[in-house]
Amino acid sequence: MELLIQTITNMLILSAVYILVALGFAFVLNMMGVFNLAHGAIFMTAGYVCYLFITEIGINHWIALPLTVVVIGAIGIFLERFCFRPFIGDFNRQVMICIAISVILTTAFNLGLGTKVISIPSFVPGIFGTPPYSMYRDRVITFVTGAIILVLVTLFVNRTKWGTQMQAVTQNLEGAVLQGISFHSMAAIACVIGCALAAIAGVIMGSIYNLSVFMGDLTLVKVLMLVILAGVGSFRGIFIMGLILGAVYAGLPMLMRGAASDTVSSIIILVVLLIRPQGFFGHEA
Repeated sequence: MELLIQTITNMLILSAVYILVALGFAFVLNMMGVFNLAHGAIFMTAGYVCYLFITEIGINHWIALPLTVVVIGAIGIFLERFCFRPFIGDFNRQVMICIAISVILTTAFNLGLGTKVISIPSFVPGIFGTPPYSMYRDRVITFVTGAIILVLVTLFVNRTKWGTQMQAVTQNLEGAVLQGISFHSMAAIACVIGCALAAIAGVIMGSIYNLSVFMGDLTLVKVLMLVILAGVGSFRGIFIMGLILGAVYAGLPMLMRGAASDTVSSIIILVVLLIRPQGFFGHEA
């Protein structure tokens, strides 16, 4: 029973992480048409920034988290203004600049902190309940936090003026501009939100599991699979397929060990993509 509870908890946490990162990726892709291959490095950077805030500077965990989001969100503004905006419509240069950003960030943390695996100190140590009906407190709080963030993002997109304007730009850029909506302002907001979501996911991953300079590469691959499975442009699909992907990657390790579980998971997803390459939910026009 305890193993089942822990597996379900891991499934929900992984799902929350994948959904957060995938939503951030989708915000930038839908708004600017930028295939942001640096998104995984942003995810990794957030984990290390939060780790440095807590362990090196001594900032309280719950203050370090929003500070990390602010720092990574500021990086989003920089990326939109100086890295993405000059290359709108130029796919090759977009890919090159994203790869360059990813290499720079990965190399910087590799040289500064080394390749050893570290982790962010637990936000809420201890357990709820008693075995075999026990759960780690940090995992429960982390999942609840992730779920709240996802609800807030959904409300932002569907209920706020900025969210409505972003949808308008995505659906009909020329019409939105004629209505006085600034494309660059909406693009900047999308980049900030995208990076902020990646930051929250990076902190979750670093506190529940561990940090590695290459964690962004592995996560980016899974996020690309998730976005394609969902159907490019479908936020609803990202939520649904994120839950499924989390279940697959959390459940298979119970049946097999090591890299075999990741390999089998990837094979299953690739087979699905071969059968339905357009994704399950298409493009929300």
